[in-house]
Amino acid sequence: MRQTIDLPFGNVRILDSIAELCPDDRGQIVVCGSHGGLSAADYTQGNPPRMAFFNDAGVGKHQAGIAALAVLERVGVIAATVSHTTACIGEGMDTWRNGRLSHLNTLAQRAGFRCGDTVPEAIERSQTLPVYRLCRLDDNGNRFVMLRHLSYPQADSERLRFEALGHKQSYWIEAETDLSQPRHEQ
Repeated sequence: MRQTIDLPFGNVRILDSIAELCPDDRGQIVVCGSHGGLSAADYTQGNPPRMAFFNDAGVGKHQAGIAALAVLERVGVIAATVSHTTACIGEGMDTWRNGRLSHLNTLAQRAGFRCGDTVPEAIERSQTLPVYRLCRLDDNGNRFVMLRHLSYPQADSERLRFEALGHKQSYWIEAETDLSQPRHEQ
């Protein structure tokens, strides 16, 4: 199941499974009921949100239930898990309503998340962080905003990804000034 909650600072996407992630979720806040394992990281990297919340699934052997946190940090995603004792695995809305943070990647710590926070508390606290957009200049001198509402590490990761494609366009990162604008402009 997929739902969107409108908040004063933007939308939160609620998914029962991270496999429901789609291109429109890129750069958004996603709360899901999935475990935070490596397969969840694989799905998430395809359309990386700005923030992602998972279930720790009891953490498990070799910390398999939270392995996505480190992987997602490398692509600039603020990521955290909620304790399996506070939210049902596979139920995104329960993660939103009842989940309490149990594990955080470094980006989540820098965003002000704290273990024990509810997901809404963590998101609200993080809204004081600056937000960035990725821009490009094409061969004809036209300027485009490619992606919006990104953390700086995520914007930089996306910039490097586009530059690696070998196109002649120039890419740069700008601080967002008006968050009420649509997320994609092309």
